[in-house]
Amino acid sequence: MKKIIIPALFCLIVQFGFSQKATDTSTLKVSPNGTINFAVMDNAPQFSGCENTGTIKQQNKCTSEKIEAFIQQAFNKDVARSISNNSANNSVYIRFIVNTQGAIENVGVRTNNTAMKKEVERIVKTLPSFSRGTYQGTPVNVSYAVMLQADRLLRNAVKN
Repeated sequence: MKKIIIPALFCLIVQFGFSQKATDTSTLKVSPNGTINFAVMDNAPQFSGCENTGTIKQQNKCTSEKIEAFIQQAFNKDVARSISNNSANNSVYIRFIVNTQGAIENVGVRTNNTAMKKEVERIVKTLPSFSRGTYQGTPVNVSYAVMLQADRLLRNAVKN
């Protein structure tokens, strides 16, 4: 009997001793530079015209769509034509911060094509002001990230 109880007890002690604490999802995730992720905001910054489009999910979708449309419309056609087809199969990762006044800062773009990276950075820096993001009634800096498919971006940029 001792041969069964002692190993079972040992397993339980190890299991409970090494188990992790449950994470509190209500705790706000703030980065070291004081920004809050777009997805966890009470009142996330919205692109102009998206503030009253329905639910928060619909507002966020509207903002993403308008950012993509803005980039496609402003994309330099000559740059779009010069980018090779093998670069068009990549994704473009964009991140930026919407500050407490709704302005864009700290733009970062990641893609395999240097010309595309420079052009997207140039365009994102010219995005119009967003509505201010607030958390518990206090204006805060908000980090925002979006991923675009390069082939769709280039195809639509050449059309416009």
